[in-house]
Amino acid sequence: MIAASRHSDFGDWLSPMLVKELRQGMRSRVFAAAFYLTQLLMILSTVFSLVAASRTDNATADIFGFLNGLFWFMVSVPLLFVMPLLGFGALHAEMKARTLELVFLTRLSAWRIVAGKWIALMAETLLLVCAILPYVILRYFLGGVDILEDLQGLFLLVVASALLTATTLAMSPYESKLLRALFVVGLIFVFQSLIGILFAWMAFSRTGISSSSSIPVWQVYVVLLAFVPAYILLALEIAASRIAPPAENHAVRKRLIGIYLLIVIPALAFMIPNAKGLYGISLLLLAVVIIDALAEPEEGLRAVRWPFQGLGKVGRALSLFFTPGWASASWYVLLVAGLGAAMLYSQSRLDDAMEVLEYVSYLGALVFPAALIRLLSPSTRYFLAFYIGLHALFAVMTFLVGMIAGITNEPMTKWICPIPNCALLLRFYDQIAGQQAADSLSLTGLVTAASLGVLLARALTPLRGGARPTVGKATS
Repeated sequence: MIAASRHSDFGDWLSPMLVKELRQGMRSRVFAAAFYLTQLLMILSTVFSLVAASRTDNATADIFGFLNGLFWFMVSVPLLFVMPLLGFGALHAEMKARTLELVFLTRLSAWRIVAGKWIALMAETLLLVCAILPYVILRYFLGGVDILEDLQGLFLLVVASALLTATTLAMSPYESKLLRALFVVGLIFVFQSLIGILFAWMAFSRTGISSSSSIPVWQVYVVLLAFVPAYILLALEIAASRIAPPAENHAVRKRLIGIYLLIVIPALAFMIPNAKGLYGISLLLLAVVIIDALAEPEEGLRAVRWPFQGLGKVGRALSLFFTPGWASASWYVLLVAGLGAAMLYSQSRLDDAMEVLEYVSYLGALVFPAALIRLLSPSTRYFLAFYIGLHALFAVMTFLVGMIAGITNEPMTKWICPIPNCALLLRFYDQIAGQQAADSLSLTGLVTAASLGVLLARALTPLRGGARPTVGKATS
């Protein structure tokens, strides 16, 4: 009996956190309800498809089209909504129950804790996918579907679920109820957008994805391979840094991912020409790295700097960019700005005033609110809340000024162009064109440079060792 139980248990080579989460997760009511509900929905979908297959009138094609959309909606609900939401409370429940300290006593690092929780959630998601696969194959025998397209669509749903699960896990340590509520609302909109994009892509692929006017399949998978692992690692590192002891340095890997996001664009440009959207994806993910770095509290622990001191002058130079805290993050932003300019130069985009304005206003939109906060309240524990509030304020300001300018036909938008956040939104909605781009570039560039200068000046004291430890990592 003892030998049989040992063979039926998990292997010793598996992470203890993974085993713990798998045991608890598979016994949870949410996973059991999702599993049974998915089976019920699949059975209903199969019954409807069998009834539709028995019809011989002209409406059969329309019915099959409706049932196809209904089937994928039923599959998407557990994969893109139910399972990612489980990650939203994974770390928060541990923090609320005060059990993380006990887990750290087992010598598990923060990274292994977070990775174990994410792998366990994805294992539960894959169990749901395995339960769905027989119904996907059955649809092929009923006719009217392409099994390769269905398997491809199911794979993309799993990828989207992995991204959303990593995102909810990264937000799990935050204690602010308002921030968590806003994130849930945002997740719902992302869920709806992903559903629309997925079905549009699938419909587009059926019309000829290899045609000259469409995107080849291999390019889609190259983009996924370039960005999906980087984003998942970034999200897990953000979650780990929020629960890790102050002596652990997670800033190195997070900021190296940010540099990778800039370097990968020129490499992808050789394989995927005229893909400006990749530039936007890279900058969007890089914004997550920069915002997270600027929001890091200054711990002031020398133990974090010891690994760099062993490397001599090179280590001291690296510590200026890769030690935790907003002070080194200010210098990291300066490094990223230089690398981004080099990327634009390599792609011959510095001659275009619009391209340069987009990049300068992008950097300014990230550092201008941070400079205001560090200038007015340098030791605040609520940096992220103030930061999001300032972004919302500038967005509302841009909307109101743009609406008034549209009614009065007056060029009022030029008065808010010096604010990088407003200039970025105006450029995004094509409200800046022609000579106005060059004029806006000079003003926006001046404000961006001044904001970065304020951050660098404020960072001198913490970098010299005058920072005081900030209580709490999960700043709201």
